[in-house]
Amino acid sequence: MRFATWLRRPIVWLPISIGLLGLLVWRTRPWDALALRAVDPAPLLAAAALSGLVAILWALRSAALLRAASRPVAVAPLIPMTAFANTINNLTPGSAGEVVRMYLLRAHHRVDYATSGAVIVVERVGAIGYLSTSAVLAWLTWLGVIPVPLALLVVVALAVGPGLVYRTSIRPLVVVRALPLGRLVGVDRWARLSDWLRRVDDTVARLLGRPGPLASFVVTTAEIFATYTTQLLLVGVALGIAIDPLAAWGALGIATTIGVLSLLPFGLGTTDLSLVALLGVAGVPAGAAVAVSLGYRLVSTLPLGIAGVASYAWLSSRLPGAGMGEATRAIGSTLDDADPIPER
Repeated sequence: MRFATWLRRPIVWLPISIGLLGLLVWRTRPWDALALRAVDPAPLLAAAALSGLVAILWALRSAALLRAASRPVAVAPLIPMTAFANTINNLTPGSAGEVVRMYLLRAHHRVDYATSGAVIVVERVGAIGYLSTSAVLAWLTWLGVIPVPLALLVVVALAVGPGLVYRTSIRPLVVVRALPLGRLVGVDRWARLSDWLRRVDDTVARLLGRPGPLASFVVTTAEIFATYTTQLLLVGVALGIAIDPLAAWGALGIATTIGVLSLLPFGLGTTDLSLVALLGVAGVPAGAAVAVSLGYRLVSTLPLGIAGVASYAWLSSRLPGAGMGEATRAIGSTLDDADPIPER
């Protein structure tokens, strides 16, 4: 039986969707946030609505990178793909959702794995790099450790830094390819993997080594972070708590980075505790900081997670024809990229 025909059946994708939704609700525990008292619903609803803007910005960023890599895909079909990948990334360690996104891009839009891999490397590594560094800068600026002009100068340097690096031969993937891993994974497999990494590296260089794609990525990523921060500020407003925007950006960015590095689903525990602690340093009372953290999960993680589950159902029911062998290669041996994509 063909893989896509099997996956398109409601008897398959419907229970999986329900299971994902149940896991999502259990992980985010919205009832904890709903137990909050004295909440102004208007700012809370506005913050939840901004999750839709985040999903659109994710898709816009991916579309711009794919276009710069000469594999254009419209923004609309990328919205469910990025939403679904984000949900799976949050529910599983190691960003497993990105492997599925690579397969979906190939199955739906014939984007080769080297291109989708390069786009994902830029999105994941680049975004977390900008998030962590900008958050630390915002936090130190709010604390008064560094002056605003110096912080802005560092931000500009960080924005153009990847472009300068990728115009030289000093690239991270070059170092990875030079590692003697043939004995560990097999000489032939390592040769194929090294060739795939070379193609990914060349594509990353095209994306970050040119001012246009790099500027587009930096601006869109900054807009995503600004939306996250606005959601946190709106949760504070809903609870009657004023938070300085710089402190909010710094606290949320640092806490999110800690959650990502922990590899826990949704960064649960680590992200929340870090955010509560940093908000406490920012002058928010402990009880109020816990309420803000719970409220932020309610308006950000839960809506985006529900969108991701709905996207899974949508994408599964409309998956183009693909043999079981291709799907297995896509998920288990994505890096080989041995089968060429026919020209349109």
